[in-house]
Amino acid sequence: SDGGAAVIEAARIVAAARSLLNTPYGHQGRVGGLALDCAGVPVHVGRSLGIPMDDYTRYGRLPVPDEMKAMLDRNLQRVPKASMQLGDIVWIRFRDEPQHLAILGNYHLGGFSLIHAYNGAGMKKVVEHRLDPSWAARIVAVWRIPGAVL
Repeated sequence: SDGGAAVIEAARIVAAARSLLNTPYGHQGRVGGLALDCAGVPVHVGRSLGIPMDDYTRYGRLPVPDEMKAMLDRNLQRVPKASMQLGDIVWIRFRDEPQHLAILGNYHLGGFSLIHAYNGAGMKKVVEHRLDPSWAARIVAVWRIPGAVL
């Protein structure tokens, strides 16, 4: 292998993520339309676009941050938060350590949106909402699917 990734438009990544909207939240779920958790969304999106994605399911109620980060580093290209773009995968902290993943979409009123399997705020499904300042402050790190272009 030459190590080069095929070019993939960020809009295709976002469209694949949006195709999962309203999929019920399911712990360690990996089936679009049936059950997904936050790690299941980028794994499902990557695989649906032909991108090799290791999975990470060795966790109990919550992911282990070091193992989650290792999986992201193996599969994706880390980018600075300041240069995040459409289709990137963001790692989010709710309390102490980051344990949540989302895909950046384009919000219809400008800026970014988050597409993620959200088991909070009574949602329990894959949702998309504006990336507001409180959510943006929770982003700890950002990865890009290799070959992704705007």
